[in-house]
Amino acid sequence: MNVHLQDSAKSPLVLVVDDTPEILSLIHTLLRETYQVKSANSGQKGLQIAQSNPQPDLILLDITMPGMDGYEVCIQLKEDPKTRDIPVIFLTAKSEIENEERGFSLGAVDYVTKPIGPSVLLARVKTQIAAHAQRRSLEGMFKDVIEFAPVIFFVADEDLSIVQTNAQAEQHFGYSRQELTGMNLKNLLPQCLNFMRTTATHLHTQPGEAKIDANPELTCLRNDGTSFPGSATFSRLDTLHGLLHTVVLVNVTDKKQTLKRLSETQDSLRELAAINESARENERKSIAREVHDELGQVMTALRMRLSLMPMLFGAEIPGLSESVDSMKALVDRAIKGVRNIATVLRPEALNLGLVPAIEWLRDEFLRHNEVRCVFDYRGLTDPVDEMRAMLIYRIVQESLTNISRYANATEVKILVNFSRPDVEVSVTDDGCGFDPGEVLIKKTFGLLGMRERALTLGCDLMILSRPGRGTTIAVKVPLKRIAT
Repeated sequence: MNVHLQDSAKSPLVLVVDDTPEILSLIHTLLRETYQVKSANSGQKGLQIAQSNPQPDLILLDITMPGMDGYEVCIQLKEDPKTRDIPVIFLTAKSEIENEERGFSLGAVDYVTKPIGPSVLLARVKTQIAAHAQRRSLEGMFKDVIEFAPVIFFVADEDLSIVQTNAQAEQHFGYSRQELTGMNLKNLLPQCLNFMRTTATHLHTQPGEAKIDANPELTCLRNDGTSFPGSATFSRLDTLHGLLHTVVLVNVTDKKQTLKRLSETQDSLRELAAINESARENERKSIAREVHDELGQVMTALRMRLSLMPMLFGAEIPGLSESVDSMKALVDRAIKGVRNIATVLRPEALNLGLVPAIEWLRDEFLRHNEVRCVFDYRGLTDPVDEMRAMLIYRIVQESLTNISRYANATEVKILVNFSRPDVEVSVTDDGCGFDPGEVLIKKTFGLLGMRERALTLGCDLMILSRPGRGTTIAVKVPLKRIAT
């Protein structure tokens, strides 16, 4: 007996609303073995039962009743948030079948005609109760997804009053669930209304269709008056129950702090790279001076002594003149090598400015390559500090070296554009080109060195290239004013 009562309590509840006692008795007899059944002989009483607890899982509703007919009962059921989701099957006489369209428009899910066929009725009831149970299960899953999602979630009505939220919203905003329910979104997200108005023209929807748009960042106001930055995604869903807005919000405080720390780290790396590059250039400059002044002078003095030897001892030592000439040739080669090393370490042309130094690079490139090379500069050639001039010089030098080795080009264009407060430098060739992604993965020293120097200048190196389409290396350097 107790088991039977427990099973009965778990079975679905069907409410039958009909003013004909015979119909109520018949349906009760057909359904009581499988379902709980409640009866009402008027529309008003049926509404009262539907709104009480426990609520029915299905309503069988007669259309033609005195007083409040089935259509009016259905309208009131669908207007009440508590009962709007209960499926309604209309009971209708055959002569009323032409009114089915109206019933469906009011929200009915099915029709059963009188006289009632037992098998048809049982099949319709079973189908709709199963569908309703599935919908409730999905709704429960959806509520769980909202509740346990690792993000803040709001559902608001057309007036932006919050109708549903989750634990994350309570935690981040400092309000209880009861306080949040009914609160206007504008109190939490002051910018949301402007954002929704701006995007409204792009979010037109049809019933059942959702449109989504995202705002990169909003200011979110807590209960204690403080705020936090949030990245929000807005959805606008036009349902049969009205317009709903959903907001999925992520607190990006940690992200902003991480980005700030990353930016500070990048600044430190740039400063360190600039210090290292400056130290390297100073060392090169020092070595170049030592090579030029010390070794160069020694080699020059040696050559002069060699030139005097034939005059002092030529008559006494046969073949001395030939030997001295041979040694002088070797010394000349050594002097030339010393000058080349000094020039590589520290180009003398840089003493005249950036433009003359790049012109010297162009001339050297033409001297060793049968490739047309054009150099052009535009704007006022404002003085460039020595550090920036050297780094720009090195980038152009490495670009020309790569072209000479790999590009197989027929024409090269070097452009320096002085556009205050920056100087734009580009080296373009019409050679074989390459895939920048593949080359950067390999971390070739040439491109890596140019990128490091660009980092030192506080800017990015731009590489534009495609196989068979040539290559452009470009950098935009902020100028540092120097005293003149």
